[in-house]
Amino acid sequence: MIYFLLVDRFYNGDPTNDGAINLSDPQAFHGGDLRGVSEKLEYLDELGVETLWLGPITQMRTEKFYEWGAYHGYWLENPFEVEPRFGTWSDMDGLQRGLHSRNIGLALDIVYNHVAPESTRVKTHPGWFHHAGPIVDGHNSAEVMDHDVHGLPDLDQSNPKVYAWLRDASIYWLERLRPAAFRLDAVRHMPPEFVAQIGDDIRGKAGRGFQLWGEVFDGNVAQVQATQAAAKLDVVFDYPLHYALIDVVCKGQPAASIAAALDRTRGSDPESWITFADNHDTPRVTGQCGGNSRRVDLILELLFTLRGRPMITWGTEWGFDGLKEPENRADMRWDDARPMDRMAGLRSWNTRRQEDEVLRRGNWRTVGLGADWFVIERSLGKQRRWVVYNGGQQREIAGITFDEASVSVLTPPREAVSSLRVKSGSVVVDADTGNLKPGEQLLMVGDAPEFGQWNAEHAIVLPAAITLADAAYVYKLVIRHIDGTITWEAGENRWLLGAQQRLRVAWRN
Repeated sequence: MIYFLLVDRFYNGDPTNDGAINLSDPQAFHGGDLRGVSEKLEYLDELGVETLWLGPITQMRTEKFYEWGAYHGYWLENPFEVEPRFGTWSDMDGLQRGLHSRNIGLALDIVYNHVAPESTRVKTHPGWFHHAGPIVDGHNSAEVMDHDVHGLPDLDQSNPKVYAWLRDASIYWLERLRPAAFRLDAVRHMPPEFVAQIGDDIRGKAGRGFQLWGEVFDGNVAQVQATQAAAKLDVVFDYPLHYALIDVVCKGQPAASIAAALDRTRGSDPESWITFADNHDTPRVTGQCGGNSRRVDLILELLFTLRGRPMITWGTEWGFDGLKEPENRADMRWDDARPMDRMAGLRSWNTRRQEDEVLRRGNWRTVGLGADWFVIERSLGKQRRWVVYNGGQQREIAGITFDEASVSVLTPPREAVSSLRVKSGSVVVDADTGNLKPGEQLLMVGDAPEFGQWNAEHAIVLPAAITLADAAYVYKLVIRHIDGTITWEAGENRWLLGAQQRLRVAWRN
């Protein structure tokens, strides 16, 4: 289990380094520091944390930028120093010793894309930056790569001096603390060849076992995997599965979204994905689920039974429900009413995962699928486990009764396995095209390469015969008009599982 926290929002262990704090202002500093994290290591140990990921702790801008606060640490100033508000090198060394004594790994957040707003470095080193202005079109790859994210001066990593500055700072932290991993911020805004090169340089100093985790903030599985390969990242954060979990469990959309997100990544290393319910950049899961704690527990249990390395963000165990910044970055609660039920659940689910090699390292495939349920089979050698999600009423699946709103893990009986077997093959898709105008086409576009990976330019013209794998798929219909423009159908995604031999679809308004 990975546990993520922003230092300022966790616990104040040393009031002498607070500076100006204002607990009533959600954009101000609140006093959390490294010594405070050290004082709460017993709590993290009890929770079952195996790796602690700290938000940035390097020296940063501390003043607000207009109404936005600096407490999060992502406004880089000097990557070679510890931020004084968070403590000293001695505090950091003490924290690392405490983690080591509890066999908890350390992951450090590293910022390569930008520096702080209005940083003096922009004036003293003007050649280090692109000076291209803010991102206006998020679909323009050049803007995404070279323009300023949220007004943050964008570093030109192709400049050898910039590269050396970032590389040398990373190696300095690596040799000083020997962390288990670096988490790289804003990967989609940096050239993948830069990330790959600096990764090679860092690994050359780190030795075996060290990893680079990349934040590829994208819900498209294909794009995340392409970036991971090009940037040579060991691990990526599973945003596609995150969005699917929220849509299905919290919002009642078709369960196929989860199954398809998993099936698109079949064949990859299960430990190369970090799965999560929420983080500091997303709405909190309890808020997304409308305060329904049972639905939140379903998502958390899925994190510990589906493939990937589960990550918990500070306060998720307390039911933090903020839907936007800064409410989703609230202070950790340390009152007496500890969230024992949620904590016990996390410990139990993590223990099961630790003790079951199939859940940790097994392959996965969808073997059963309905509108609000799925069966994911995990396999390792001859061992099999079923992860069954039932989002609706109590029902029977393959002769086994499952409770309503439940996640179940079981070794399936032989007769149940055969009843849900899915095979690859050809699907003939018939379409009702009666409402089309002359020259218009009805297209099928979806999440997999067979359906154009949500790119209507590569969609299937209906009717058609398609060869599909034994997997879950989500898709929609679109109309291509005579002038080339595209109209997407309304409503939720459609879904199918494997080869159904024949499928008939009709446009819906």
